[in-house]
Amino acid sequence: GMQRVAGIDGMIVVSVPDGVAEPFAYDEEHTVLLMDWWHKTVYEQAVGLASDPLVFVNEPQSLLINGRGRFNCSQSQPAAAPSGGSGSSCNASHPDCSPLPTLFTVVPGRTYRLRIGSLTSLSSLNFEIEGHSMTVVEADGHYVKPVVVKSLFVYSGETYSVLVKADQDPSRSYWAASHVVGRE
Repeated sequence: GMQRVAGIDGMIVVSVPDGVAEPFAYDEEHTVLLMDWWHKTVYEQAVGLASDPLVFVNEPQSLLINGRGRFNCSQSQPAAAPSGGSGSSCNASHPDCSPLPTLFTVVPGRTYRLRIGSLTSLSSLNFEIEGHSMTVVEADGHYVKPVVVKSLFVYSGETYSVLVKADQDPSRSYWAASHVVGRE
């Protein structure tokens, strides 16, 4: 089916039993869900994929983190110019052009566990947080020997837990980003 493309998705977090300690420590945890998104409806995509010959859906028009993302803002209706004519700038009041909300706020010096899951349909993604390294401690529900990475390749259906220490300049914000790997 097309459940993931239709937005019927989420993450189930399985906690360790009471009294059992994990082999790593952190102060707080957050879920990070990575998704690909096509701007055509699920029905339009399904018709093409079921056609003979197959009509491939091509690359996603957006990548989402926790259900939020951007696409080419210039494709949105431009803001009206003060003179009443057509403006050339993006309409900042359009939800696709407005600044993205904060993924999460951190306290300097604390360590955060990010439970990262890929809910992509057809895209392999790379995920990173600007200026921060991540220590991978779990893959698909199994503890792993910790390894430090700058970015993480995440394929459809995979989950990882990474530890991120808030050890950068606290006076600024840092971008979390994902991009498709292996294709344009």
